[in-house]
Amino acid sequence: MSPLLNSTRTREPTRARPSGPVESLAQTGEYSIYGIARADKPALRERRINFALILFGVATLIALLYSLEQYSYNRLVGAPVSLARLLPIELTFTYAWALLTPLVMIVARRFPLWSHRRATNWLMQVAAMIAFVVLHVSIFSLVDAALDPVVTVRSLPALFSQYLLSWTVLDGIVFCTLVAIHNALVYYRVSKDRALRASQLEMRLAQAQLQMLRMQLQPHFLFNTLHSISALMHKDVRRADSMIAALSDLLRMSLQNIGAQEVPLQTELEFLQRYVEIMSLRFGDRLRVTIDVDPEVRDARVPNLFLQPLVENSFRHGFSDLGRGTVSISVRREGEVLRCEVQDDGRGLRAGHKEGIGLASTRQRLAHLYGDHQSFSLSGAPGAGVHVIMTIPFSPFDRVAAD
Repeated sequence: MSPLLNSTRTREPTRARPSGPVESLAQTGEYSIYGIARADKPALRERRINFALILFGVATLIALLYSLEQYSYNRLVGAPVSLARLLPIELTFTYAWALLTPLVMIVARRFPLWSHRRATNWLMQVAAMIAFVVLHVSIFSLVDAALDPVVTVRSLPALFSQYLLSWTVLDGIVFCTLVAIHNALVYYRVSKDRALRASQLEMRLAQAQLQMLRMQLQPHFLFNTLHSISALMHKDVRRADSMIAALSDLLRMSLQNIGAQEVPLQTELEFLQRYVEIMSLRFGDRLRVTIDVDPEVRDARVPNLFLQPLVENSFRHGFSDLGRGTVSISVRREGEVLRCEVQDDGRGLRAGHKEGIGLASTRQRLAHLYGDHQSFSLSGAPGAGVHVIMTIPFSPFDRVAAD
């Protein structure tokens, strides 16, 4: 480099914003700062163009800053030099880095440091660093010689040796910085990929649990209901007709919300009321169900099918063999929390009680949807019924959907 430009240089890391879906693990070598190697060509071309624009934009900014620094310094020491002389030299210096950056990224992707061939890849990285230094010094030496009429072809080797001794350490640091930035971006993409996969897996698990709950409900429920309808057809045709209409509504509502994780509380209550109506037609006055819901929370966002399994659990395990019983459902808002209670006066909990699929699925779905912002408690004693209390964040369905 010219004596005018002998100050210590540093380089700001070039950043490329990762974009696009992630499809595989980083160990396959398909990750890069551009995206995924298997991405479609238009998307990959657009990412490369954006990366090049960012890369040369940063290089231009650094060159401008160094030119202004050198211009001010030379004026201060009484040896002024024009920006027209300084800027091309500085642009050459930084653009040479920018031109070599994609090669550094390719080497970093082809020979990742986390690979099982760690020793071989480290040697390749060292060789690439040496090549990076030599190429950068060569490019700058040739351009600087072309811009400086004093430099001749014979003096070019001496100029190259001088620059090589001056910039080897700096260029080595720049190479390591670029590799570190590439690896950091790759690991960032891997972490995002893993988080996305974990979230999708949890969602599929919750949907599978919901579907399993529906499948558990429908076979025995439909069998018992159809059996009751068959028996009533010879005794009470009007009652049997009402049961058929309620069953039809229940199945229609079940199909409407299939796959939905959350629904308005009013929708959940309508489904529950159809279920209770069918059970009331089956058991008559022996069954009593009370539903007490604050009108202001009827549009609250709640998990789909989370009240019905609890009420069914009371019917089946609480007093199915007692012949009669009462179930009370209460939903209230307490500040920013929605409190839901289901209580029965059945046989209660036996010693060594284990939760069935309905209770366990409800507990797990609440944890999946709301994390630490929910609670689920089950209490009861033999002969004293069962009391279930659930709390979830209160959020109006329409407002969240609009957001």
